[in-house]
Amino acid sequence: MADELVEQGKALATSGSGSVLACATCHGAQGEGNAAGGFPFLAGQGANYLAEQLEHFASGKRSNPIMQPIAKAMTPEQIKAVSAYFTQLPAPLDKNMLSAHLDLYPAQEQLGAWIANRGDWNNNIPACIQCHGPGGVGVGDAFPALAGLPAAYITEQLKAWRDGKRDPGPLALMGEIAKRMNDEQISATSDYFAKLPANLKNQTVTEGAK
Repeated sequence: MADELVEQGKALATSGSGSVLACATCHGAQGEGNAAGGFPFLAGQGANYLAEQLEHFASGKRSNPIMQPIAKAMTPEQIKAVSAYFTQLPAPLDKNMLSAHLDLYPAQEQLGAWIANRGDWNNNIPACIQCHGPGGVGVGDAFPALAGLPAAYITEQLKAWRDGKRDPGPLALMGEIAKRMNDEQISATSDYFAKLPANLKNQTVTEGAK
């Protein structure tokens, strides 16, 4: 049954159905995303997280002019299937290597690296890796991977949380954290995660299988 669900999701993701545009059009044939277009990768993200975001687009909890009409046209079964498909694809970056080569003690002048790995406790901003895992590789279904996402996309989401335009997430964590971040911190942190693995201590991190 699980294999059948994945195959249904694959067909929808690669070919679309009716008014549901193929996910691959924007997010890539293997869910690898499109940094130039600001489209995040979906491969390897948690199935429950992906399904929840589609439901939020459909309900208006999360605003996006491209995703909202697509999500509204999807049935619950289609949402479940396409989420199951993307979660079993290999992530664009090797998560184990990202974690192994992470620099947990960056210079404080490296603002993005400092916020990501150490936080800003003077302003009650925890380190991003406390929830999203070392190297921003994601943790479970609730906390998605951040490493390798387009900087513009991360910035847009943080500002949406800060401005109350996106559901604040589990325990309202992201809504509260983003409100305490200034524009410089948001920009620097977004750039840091977008440039992984280049920001690591060495660049032995390899891309996952396509």
